[in-house]
Amino acid sequence: MLVNVLATGMSWAVPADETAPPTVSVGLAVEDFVPTLLAFLGFVLLAPSVLGRLGAVLMGAGGAAKSTWKLLHAAWGMDVPWLDDLLFPLLAAGGLLLAVSLHRSLRWWSSPLVIAGALVAALAVVQRSVQPTFVFATVAVVWISILGTVRAAKHGSGLGAALFPVSILAVMALIPLRGHAASGSLAFQWVQQGMNTMAQAVFCIAAVLTYRAVRRSRTDQAQPDWPSSRDLRANLAREDARHRL
Repeated sequence: MLVNVLATGMSWAVPADETAPPTVSVGLAVEDFVPTLLAFLGFVLLAPSVLGRLGAVLMGAGGAAKSTWKLLHAAWGMDVPWLDDLLFPLLAAGGLLLAVSLHRSLRWWSSPLVIAGALVAALAVVQRSVQPTFVFATVAVVWISILGTVRAAKHGSGLGAALFPVSILAVMALIPLRGHAASGSLAFQWVQQGMNTMAQAVFCIAAVLTYRAVRRSRTDQAQPDWPSSRDLRANLAREDARHRL
């Protein structure tokens, strides 16, 4: 049975036969870079620190590796397994860094994330399998969207907070489609790819709105609650002029 989960602009799969590359057209493979880029931009904008931006870069690199693997297979019939294998480890590592960064910005405890990441890495090494990183990456991506919702609401972006769950639901809606009888047809794949691109566009818009809300709130906090020395001098000058009259 083929189990596919699409998230963060990247299609990832856990098939019974992992040796069979996907049958995609060149156009479909090229378009796969679009949701990957949208997701990457969203992760970068959502990252509250250098640690989070490093995580976003790792996640983007994982998605780019997967898209490149698809393009090489579709355009030249090349199968480069290590490019495909990079997706989940990079997503898991990057997702961990971004999630920790968001936890710290929200003043939440991040130690459980670090411990879970270390256990997953150890399990993947012992089993010599990407399956543990696949599970961790899937959970991390969903959790990052939840953290994005909290961050957006905290800084006053109601629309951003509403769009993050929409992006999650749009991604989840793709799961049953992957098991459809016509899922192997090129037309059906274009439908799925379009929905995936739309989901990542929603995620990116939510991240943009959150980024703007965070910057606006920081600007408001930087505004002094008391008049500046120039304002005080101007007020004193006006009072003096009024008394003279």
